[in-house]
Amino acid sequence: MSKMHKNRELPKFLLNRKYLLGSVIFILTFSAFFLAIYTPFSSTSWISLRDAQSFGMTASFYIVALAILLVSKLIMHSVQSKIDFTPLKYILWIIAEVVIISLFYTHFTYIFIAPLEESIFNIMFKAFGCIILIIAIPYTIMTLFAAYKAKTEELQMLQYELSLVSGESVVYPSLINLYDYNGALKFTINSDSLYYMESQDNYVKIFYENNGKILSYMLRSRTKTIEENLSDTSVVRCHRSYMVNVMKINHIKKGGKARYIVLSSDDIKPIPVSKSYFKNLITKIDKYNTSQAATLAAEGEESDKAEA
Repeated sequence: MSKMHKNRELPKFLLNRKYLLGSVIFILTFSAFFLAIYTPFSSTSWISLRDAQSFGMTASFYIVALAILLVSKLIMHSVQSKIDFTPLKYILWIIAEVVIISLFYTHFTYIFIAPLEESIFNIMFKAFGCIILIIAIPYTIMTLFAAYKAKTEELQMLQYELSLVSGESVVYPSLINLYDYNGALKFTINSDSLYYMESQDNYVKIFYENNGKILSYMLRSRTKTIEENLSDTSVVRCHRSYMVNVMKINHIKKGGKARYIVLSSDDIKPIPVSKSYFKNLITKIDKYNTSQAATLAAEGEESDKAEA
């Protein structure tokens, strides 16, 4: 990937579902404080909680604005695999949100607020300016935070890769290469350091160990693609959302009707195992550790008999 293209990328966390929904909550919270200061000095803002009628209109506007933002984020989340979001496209998307909410505010004002002391165009212009401030400030804060988090993650990854170079020589298949959506090599990791991977929307979160700490790296790629690329390694899929390194398995425990993988690090929560993936998991373990596979398979058969 060229440096120019890399500079045009969004901080990867911005399109994460948690960040998208969090941005809506942040914007609504920030807008309440902003409008409490702005409204007394505005000739076109009617946002108020002073009486039942004002409260009803304010609540109605907020509910619709919330719906607009939620629908926008859901659409953004669903199309991110088809659209390569650059900073420009992201900004244009936000401006579209502002325009739609401004038009709704203007229409709402024209229908329910009378008589109007300002022209419709003046109301719409002021609404656009106010709403773009309300949205821009939270977005800027979240973008800076996402960029900081992404850079921190990249730095941790580079430090890890440098430790591979400066340490003892490691050869394939101990080294695992991970590629993004575009087929670009993003991360090379020693299989001895890799614990598991978790699917998160259009990203895969990779958990690995460096200097005794469990770190993570967000890779924009499909879980299925990574599963296929790592078929000849010690990594296997154990659940629709999880892949594990079988060399890091401590044991498999049963909780109710479900099975969970307990990895060799106390800092990692148990990983769920789907019944449909259990056989493949045991087969992979068998390939890398025959004695451990026999024990786990016996436990699995006993669990199946108990369920029957």
